[in-house]
Amino acid sequence: MASSQTIRDFILISEFCEVEGPRCVLTIPAVLPHLNNNENFNLDEFLLYIMTTDYQNFPGEKLDEISDVPCIRTNIIQNFHAILHYFTLKDSQARGGVRPSCIAYITQNQTKLYRLKNEILNVLNMSAQILKNANMRWIGSLGQDVGVQENNTITSLLDKWNHLTQPEPELGDQEKKLKPWHLLCPIGISIVISGLIFVYKITCRPLEDQILDPKVICSTYDVFTNVNPDNVDFKAVMSQLNSFIL
Repeated sequence: MASSQTIRDFILISEFCEVEGPRCVLTIPAVLPHLNNNENFNLDEFLLYIMTTDYQNFPGEKLDEISDVPCIRTNIIQNFHAILHYFTLKDSQARGGVRPSCIAYITQNQTKLYRLKNEILNVLNMSAQILKNANMRWIGSLGQDVGVQENNTITSLLDKWNHLTQPEPELGDQEKKLKPWHLLCPIGISIVISGLIFVYKITCRPLEDQILDPKVICSTYDVFTNVNPDNVDFKAVMSQLNSFIL
């Protein structure tokens, strides 16, 4: 039966778009074979729950009280649990000058979620900081006042992989439309995707494998230092990302 199929863990980056509402920016892996065959899961419904909630006041386990909000939520929809990191990117063309965003690790195994929560929370936080610093650099390149100093470690990463910057499309008559989300952080997105793919290959393993053969996830930005543009999984996610036109 379709309802008995288990959806493999996946990572989701999403935003609340003032044009479309909650929307998926990308998933890791890029293809989720059972996602559309599981009657208990609907991606649009899931996005609605995580991107329209007041994450400052929801009743789940909240882990911080700062502008970025990391949290854990169980049974967001039936038997789907997530570790989430909410953050914002700046965009002068957006309502309020910001684009609310979220990185989420989704699993159906609640035991594994709590077993790996510290490592995953740390990786999601580092991912968000890279994206935010890349966003600040992009804003600075437009001649706008950034007002925030880049993290030195992240600055080195952005400098190292600057050649992977996502190119600006020719907008023409659409120049007043909102930019595609990933173009708000054009250097950082490749770095983050590469690091998340690396971590995902460790965390997506079944719980039994996690127990019998535990793998250590790097707790520093070193997890993001090696970007391989020729990696098949990397190319698939980037293709998914670049297929989006707002």
